[in-house]
Amino acid sequence: MLCARPGLRYTVPGGESLSAMSENNPYRRGARLYEANLKLPVVSRIRQDEARVVGELIARYADAEGRALEVGPGTGFYTRALARAFREVVAVESSAGMVQILRAKLGAEGAGNVVIHHGDFRELAVDGEFDVAVAIGVLDYIAYPKVFVERMCWAATRAVIVTAPQRGLLGRCFVAGGAARNTRVYCYDRDEVSGWAPDWQCTIAEAGRATRLVRGLTLVAAFERR
Repeated sequence: MLCARPGLRYTVPGGESLSAMSENNPYRRGARLYEANLKLPVVSRIRQDEARVVGELIARYADAEGRALEVGPGTGFYTRALARAFREVVAVESSAGMVQILRAKLGAEGAGNVVIHHGDFRELAVDGEFDVAVAIGVLDYIAYPKVFVERMCWAATRAVIVTAPQRGLLGRCFVAGGAARNTRVYCYDRDEVSGWAPDWQCTIAEAGRATRLVRGLTLVAAFERR
């Protein structure tokens, strides 16, 4: 269940509205476009590398009696893995199109332990505790990630798993691609990411086609409660 909870308000510098920030995500109203984009060869290879790292983290924190919160599940790429690893998964998705596809996929697979909420995580408060909170690909388009991660830490008792684009050549390409669609993409370095939850132990892995000469596109961060 998601409802109002004391002490958990999403506030950002300058009072920027949540609705304005939500519109920055290019796939919020284009779920089919999102699905097609994932099938592009370059995107698919990057996603496979990311999935390997994220999958290892999900396996590390898996608990057959536990609960997981997934923010921004999209069309369910990681939702199904979480459903196999936890007793219950609560998925919060702001895109109606994504929710429709996600419900169809989970229904076809018989994943009855996933509860889907259509809404913006930043406008909803969590009633109940989760072992793990996960947000993959969400912080790419969010201007104030520290506030967002703090909100996830409020909900999680054990760990928070997030991804973020990394500064570098691939990151600059990602930013340029976003600009072509009138979308702002935010990139970060390791120090910035580790500072999002200073009271939690942070480990960061690099994914997304890293080579000896080029940084990988994605930083995968796991914050563990100390």
